[in-house]
Amino acid sequence: MQANAHALVTERNVSKAGGLLHSLVPRAQLFCYYNSKHDCIWNSDGAEDYEIDNFVAELPREVVDRLVGNDESLRRTLSSGRTVLALPVLDESEKAAGLLVAMFSKNDGKSSSFNPSLIKKILEPAIELIGESLRVGREIRDLESSVEEIEKELEFVYAVDEIIYGASKRHSNLAQLVGRSGRYLGINYSVLLIPSKRIRISATHSNWKNVNRKVLDRYLVEQLMPKLDGQRKPAIFEIPADDTPESAKTGYQTLLCPLLDKQGNVEGILAQLGKVNHKNFSKNDRRFISHIGRKVEYVIEQSFDAMTGLMNRSGFETQLHESYGTLESDSDSHQIIYLDLDNLQLVNDTFTRKAGDEVIMSFSRFLAGGLPTSAVLSRLTGDAFCMLLTHATPETALEYAHSIRDGASALRYLEGDKSLQVTISIGIASFDRSSGEDGDALTTARMACEAAKEHGRDRIEIYTEGNRSVVRRYDDMQLVTKIQRALDDNEFELLAQPITSISENTIHPHYEILLRMEDGEGGWIKTSALFSAAERYQMMPQIDRWVVSTTIAKLAAVREFVEGQNAIFAINLSGQSLGDNDFLQFIEHEIEQSGLPASSLCFEITESSAVSNLKKAQAFIDRLGERGCRISLDDFGAGLSSFAYLKNFNVDTLKIDGGFIRDITENRISKSMVAAITQVAKVMQLKTVAEYVETQEIWTLISELGVDFAQGHFIGKPVTLDSVLSDLSDMTA
Repeated sequence: MQANAHALVTERNVSKAGGLLHSLVPRAQLFCYYNSKHDCIWNSDGAEDYEIDNFVAELPREVVDRLVGNDESLRRTLSSGRTVLALPVLDESEKAAGLLVAMFSKNDGKSSSFNPSLIKKILEPAIELIGESLRVGREIRDLESSVEEIEKELEFVYAVDEIIYGASKRHSNLAQLVGRSGRYLGINYSVLLIPSKRIRISATHSNWKNVNRKVLDRYLVEQLMPKLDGQRKPAIFEIPADDTPESAKTGYQTLLCPLLDKQGNVEGILAQLGKVNHKNFSKNDRRFISHIGRKVEYVIEQSFDAMTGLMNRSGFETQLHESYGTLESDSDSHQIIYLDLDNLQLVNDTFTRKAGDEVIMSFSRFLAGGLPTSAVLSRLTGDAFCMLLTHATPETALEYAHSIRDGASALRYLEGDKSLQVTISIGIASFDRSSGEDGDALTTARMACEAAKEHGRDRIEIYTEGNRSVVRRYDDMQLVTKIQRALDDNEFELLAQPITSISENTIHPHYEILLRMEDGEGGWIKTSALFSAAERYQMMPQIDRWVVSTTIAKLAAVREFVEGQNAIFAINLSGQSLGDNDFLQFIEHEIEQSGLPASSLCFEITESSAVSNLKKAQAFIDRLGERGCRISLDDFGAGLSSFAYLKNFNVDTLKIDGGFIRDITENRISKSMVAAITQVAKVMQLKTVAEYVETQEIWTLISELGVDFAQGHFIGKPVTLDSVLSDLSDMTA
């Protein structure tokens, strides 16, 4: 209640400045205020924006602290292409009390006129107003808290709320909830029992340390739990008297709270056996334990899958975190088995989604039926399951995985005269002290499962450092964070490689723009690895936007020299960018804002990308061509129907696939392909470019075949774009 009031007061105080903020910076799409815990307190358009929420939630505290007293603002480009500026709001001690975040559109954030320093200076008076308002509000709340502390009669309510609301959704907090509720009521033995989910969590007072708790648990489940059918309120049972509490027949009261599933059926109990002071349970005790029971149901609902009753991903990740602490030595290990139904979508499409649900239920029952006592089973997503085998070797996990795969061969969906065999792909990864507590083992097990799918499905793969198909995925995943940081901090570097005319005596400079990224150790990340990761994780549109925006900005800075030399700069575009509906508009906006002649830009699109996005590629090429840009079809000839598709694209240049150029002096087929491409290009009045021209022999041969332009190390190696533009300026001067 107090926290909500705090948020409401803060929201009211900050929202008063909303109109002022938008009047100061009208180009901003929205403003948001986040408190020191990274909770969104106020949003100027009143709608949730999860992308900005995630961005703020992941900001390290030290990054926010560095903004205090710094003239610079924090600028980031989100995955959607939008740009955010984060500005600190200071408290009375000149520390960051929160963040004011301004969000700008894709085009505004990338335009050359965007000036974060100026925006920060304009917003400073409003930020000071917000900070002062928050400081006054905090002083008022402090006074209110002092008054509340005087109200002693609310202590009991606060104590109960601490137990109930202090637990989060995580499955691990069930133990704390059971223990604290038992101690609060003064109970000898508190236990949570949900047989269908294999949950047993207990807390025992020292008075009952010698009691046979297994006997008690069995008595509770078999004798008392059935008596709760149809009930929702807690019930009190009198246990027959006996001399000592060594069995379920000793003399004490038992308070049982039924735990219901979503269908209203009793699936478990929260039991309080015997008060330490031997007093009977009161009406307040029943009301209290009913409140705790509802909280337990909530935690269970958040930690377990509603369909199968198995632990969900959140609960399983918590279990992994807890199991890390049970590793007894560096040689001890757990094993993670990741299972994925290969053809569940086919079942859904062939029959119905209901049929797919039946397959999931059958598979979950099959897995749960033979589950070892030391194992934990989870349904992570629709058709993905995961299992944790504690204190096990890879050999044990492999043997068990084979038994699962063999047993699952009996899984077949039948409907009328139709049937469909269901198969599974399995990945295995070890989880030991070297894995850390951050869930790397779950990721590697999933990647091993993906490798099993790519290698034919219905098979088992084990993650090892020698398994390159799995390791490459892991490398790609690790590289993604570096790519994002390079995008956010402008850490990429642009190179330019010359393209020289063979058939004409032209002096117009022509270059291809290339991209490279540092590896953090003084070297450069391989281009193949960079683009492999970017393509796998759909980051190529972000990279292409950065390249286009940065290249145009650099060319615009020396526009008179570029225009004076009639220089042409070719920029590569990925297939993912062609599929981005906003990308064409982004390019046009960048060109218009820069004032650069469109004829200075050539956009290279690979043949395969153009063919796979045929309609979008045609519209893209035609639109930029009408504007005056040049278009080059890259890697031409690599496809099986290159010439058939050529008539669909109004391009200026064909860039011959490098595979034909590399061995053209030794391979007659390559030579014939280059000759054919060149002849067709001349008929269609297109220019041709041969890349990978590495020797004099290749240069001489492609000249004889009539190729128009050459590119490669024999012509010139890539150098920084800045140095090329500097030379261009000198040539014009």
